[in-house]
Amino acid sequence: MDEKDRLLLTHLQSGLPLTPRPFATWAAKLGTDSADLLVRIQRLKKEGTLGGVKAVLDARIFHYQSAWVALRFGTEDLASRTEVLWQHPGVTYGCEREHEFNVWLFISAPENHDLELHVRCLAKISGAEKVLFLPVRRVYKGTDLLSSLGPETFSEMDERFEKRQPGHGAELTTEDIDMIRRLQEPFPLTDEPYQKIAADLGITEFQAIEQMKSLVAKKCLKRIGSFLKPVGRIGQEHQAPAEAVLKDWPSVKVPGAGNLVVWQIPEEKLERSGPEIAAFREVIYADRRPAYPEFPYSLYTTIRAETPEALELITRRMQDRIGKWPHRVMVTTRELKKTGMKYFPKELDAWWQQNRHINETAFN
Repeated sequence: MDEKDRLLLTHLQSGLPLTPRPFATWAAKLGTDSADLLVRIQRLKKEGTLGGVKAVLDARIFHYQSAWVALRFGTEDLASRTEVLWQHPGVTYGCEREHEFNVWLFISAPENHDLELHVRCLAKISGAEKVLFLPVRRVYKGTDLLSSLGPETFSEMDERFEKRQPGHGAELTTEDIDMIRRLQEPFPLTDEPYQKIAADLGITEFQAIEQMKSLVAKKCLKRIGSFLKPVGRIGQEHQAPAEAVLKDWPSVKVPGAGNLVVWQIPEEKLERSGPEIAAFREVIYADRRPAYPEFPYSLYTTIRAETPEALELITRRMQDRIGKWPHRVMVTTRELKKTGMKYFPKELDAWWQQNRHINETAFN
């Protein structure tokens, strides 16, 4: 790595300008040309120093909804029975856990979809014996439960209530959503990248640049730039991996991830207990979700602990502060799907069109 490489790494964090030849602007700061700069970016990416060039989106503006879903299946032929779950474009994570509700998944969709109805349809298609819909009700600490469990894979979603309040965030047009979809695809490493993006969308380069400027003004697009690959933890602007459905995998311990512990605490006690648990430095994330007679836990916590013994000591300290409420460690035995978040996928609309007829029987 030479001095120009180091200068490049410094400038990359600011983001590409929204002009026809953005790499030429970066190159001028380094005293080189765009061809040399693109070669340097490719080399640094190959060496593992850079994660690449991508659009950094702020999903909090997207009016998205999300939830955990717990399903109960018989243990026989579990893999084939759950295969249909992983085909849903909004399901980014699935795992098997040591519990009567043995299959858990994380699902999300734009607000114009009825997320709970999607879940009921999945339960009907898969033949699940029982299903629990678990949207977040209140966050006490952190951003979202999924990224706290797997920081190497999942970016933060800023998970909210399953139904957002009207008027929250900017209104997105059809053109906005088309551009957001394209910006989640690989960014062209060419002298005129926006021209390629415009061609993909069937618009002019000027229109593409103006559309991206509009997304910046709406705070949907934070920047387009490269990012350093951090050591040990990937944060909000990580490179999302390709989709993977995992079969016959053992339990995987993700570096930096925590342990999911759920608590059975009466509703009237949660407003005091939630913030008190969140105050523990070992707690990465804490939120409140619906409780059911079959699963009476309403407080979800992700706790950083290296061993089961250390986790037990931490939970005892918590009980000393909030009271000895029943709790359970939700042990993951197998991960069944793990994929980066993709917003507004066309495949989601196609899935709904194919399965919407189940609406008539999903609640029977």
